[in-house]
Amino acid sequence: MFYDRERELEKFKEVYSFPGSSFLVIYGRRRVGKTALVKEFLSDKLGLYFFVGEKDEALLLEEYSREIEEKISRYLPSYLKPKFGSLEELVGFLLDFSRERKLVVVFDEFQNFRTVKPSFFSSLQRLWDEKKETSNLMLIAVGSYVGMIKRIFMDRKEPLFGRVDELVKLRPFDFWTSFDFVRSQVSVPPRDFVELYSALGGMPRYLLYVPRYYKGGSLGALWGLFFDEFAPLREEGLNVLKLEFGRFYRAHFSILEAVSLGYVTPKEISDKTGMKLLTVGKYLSELTNHFEYLKREVPVTENPLKTRKVIYRISDEFFNFWFRFVYHNYTALEEDPERVFERFRAEFPAFVGKTYKRIAVDFVRGLDLGFEPERVGRWWYRGEEIDVVAYDRKNVLLFEVKWKDLSLRDARKVLKSLERKAELLPLKGDYQFGVIARELEGKEELGEEGFLAFDLNDVIRPRPLSPSP
Repeated sequence: MFYDRERELEKFKEVYSFPGSSFLVIYGRRRVGKTALVKEFLSDKLGLYFFVGEKDEALLLEEYSREIEEKISRYLPSYLKPKFGSLEELVGFLLDFSRERKLVVVFDEFQNFRTVKPSFFSSLQRLWDEKKETSNLMLIAVGSYVGMIKRIFMDRKEPLFGRVDELVKLRPFDFWTSFDFVRSQVSVPPRDFVELYSALGGMPRYLLYVPRYYKGGSLGALWGLFFDEFAPLREEGLNVLKLEFGRFYRAHFSILEAVSLGYVTPKEISDKTGMKLLTVGKYLSELTNHFEYLKREVPVTENPLKTRKVIYRISDEFFNFWFRFVYHNYTALEEDPERVFERFRAEFPAFVGKTYKRIAVDFVRGLDLGFEPERVGRWWYRGEEIDVVAYDRKNVLLFEVKWKDLSLRDARKVLKSLERKAELLPLKGDYQFGVIARELEGKEELGEEGFLAFDLNDVIRPRPLSPSP
């Protein structure tokens, strides 16, 4: 099912309009919708779609020859039946064919060539350098394993380094697009959707399970998706990440599990996992910069390059949930899934609360605040925390975020606490205070008193002007 992605399609159309040959790489996590996107792009163009299965080269060539015969044989002399003895011959043929007409060629799961024929990357580099100037080929490499794709195309030691014209990372849907996507198929109340989003994130493939499993309650859907004996997503994290990390996956898993449980500084992770601090630092760097499964965070008032106040969080809602509630309970899930689920029910509201705070940051980014913030994010210091801070040189806006239904009296207490914490901030300017709750009584009255007051009904409506960095 194809949905949204208009910006990406426009980018592909722009590249397609360029004269001559172009090499485009599309990468992103499995289930993010890369294949649906490229097939949508190919739908009205002369193009070939090749899936790179981990099989013998001869078998791939047999598959690819059938695709060529079906799609472009009408452009060839009737006596010519393309037959290829190698992948290099096939690519050379396609480059030559495109001299006369524009052709799009997609290699899906491109990184699998490393298993099928490692020398192919060098051969492709040679062919591309030799023939691209006289061809009219749009070559699209699609990859699911972020670390491997970055190594193939961004490592200076690799043959394809510097050959790519456009590199596009396909990201999961944001919260608002995810809600629209699900609501286009099934009616889900906003409260239930926030809970489902806390577990599934914005991955289109996972969100497609909602119409099947949602029967009027988010907890029932999550039981069926993650905890039941036949749950389709129970093994998903293991299946995806073992291939991404390779034989060292256990160390990566240990760190991701620790972070999901709230051990977020290098020292805390080292103590939890038993790994040496230096080793933890190496894996944190890989998981953040290479694989992109962790996100490095600093207080919004700090210089990210100079501060030591660094914490880490899992950048993907799905994996954060999976490590926290599934992987952490693997043995118990096999023995007594009902008991695991009961413990999950007790812990889940606090977990959703953290997700709601991240949603609130993007919500504030999309608001017309009357000024253009230099930065928007979270702040913490010695046990004190402010959920959302937005500021420029003259204005400081602070929000507390609560995944609770607040009475007017409760909201006033929250705002009073926020005013106290504001005195700890190293920011100068005109301060304004706000609260974002699940449901908030007396929003109008608070507004008349000069506070900003929102609840989920407000949050769910707009889409942010810009996503989280």
